[in-house]
Amino acid sequence: MNTSISIDQLRKGLSEVSADPTAANAFFGQFHYVDQLLKGNNCAAFDECIELLRQCQQIAPDAYAKVHKGTPFYWLGTSAFLKHDYEIAVFFFDAACSEDLRIGAHPIHNSTPSFHFILVEADQTAQAARSLVEATRNRLERVILDYNCLPGHPVGVVPLKLTEIRDDFLRPAVSPGGEGLRTLATAFISFCLEWDYMSALISLRPCEGTTEPFFLHLFKGCLLFESLLKANPKKPPKGADNLGKALQYLSSELGTAHNITIREVDFATILASLPGSGNSIEIAIEYAGRIRNTVGHHLGWQAPLERATYDSLATKVACACLHAIACLYR
Repeated sequence: MNTSISIDQLRKGLSEVSADPTAANAFFGQFHYVDQLLKGNNCAAFDECIELLRQCQQIAPDAYAKVHKGTPFYWLGTSAFLKHDYEIAVFFFDAACSEDLRIGAHPIHNSTPSFHFILVEADQTAQAARSLVEATRNRLERVILDYNCLPGHPVGVVPLKLTEIRDDFLRPAVSPGGEGLRTLATAFISFCLEWDYMSALISLRPCEGTTEPFFLHLFKGCLLFESLLKANPKKPPKGADNLGKALQYLSSELGTAHNITIREVDFATILASLPGSGNSIEIAIEYAGRIRNTVGHHLGWQAPLERATYDSLATKVACACLHAIACLYR
């Protein structure tokens, strides 16, 4: 592994491989950040790779724009995942997908390890980050089980499977022409991955304090739910400029009441209502809307958010998102 290289050597090497993806993979695979990753030094691997790419972009911007960067982006995704920065991890795995698409790869006909991650294809052996894909699959399958166990599925909406999420939602997002779904697909994956880690962290603090990370995580899921409704290919809600209108427009497809109440006064009221709320798909959607309309407008709620409560709310939000996929993307 190269631990040091002059600027002139870096510029020359980058220029030489800018038109050859195979050579570019070898070029970016020779640096010390890879050795750091293999030794388990995930933070150092991430920082060194970022610095390498910054130098390349600075000294040879034209060559940097042209060169295939799938290898460093894939390793950045891997190192970010291992240091629990799931949002950035999915960002870089997706960036690797973009690089692979640019050189003619395809998530069906000519797949790559980066596609395997975004598509949660843990059965594919030709991928260095397979263990991470397996962990992602396991998390998604638990969320899917929670959703399938809820009462209130509309007639004709059969239990959801990971293969259907992959085929009907994730794969279109990373296929040519599906760019409008890319952010929704990555947000869905990162929301699910962040959940367990956030849940473990919230219980470590015995006293009250900031709830910012947990509010933002819940809001992310709620915003994803709203976005899934608005971007759906089955019946796009024209003129529905807010979540309430989108829910009314799509009530038949979702199998929900036309007048679900999602307006909320404060977050403490949401928490107080949880013990007797029950479980159903419509209740999950109602809570996703109520969380969205509190946390989306104010973060300073003084409300004790404990692990069990947080998990209950996150489950409802995740199930609302899955219901949108089950009803509107299959």
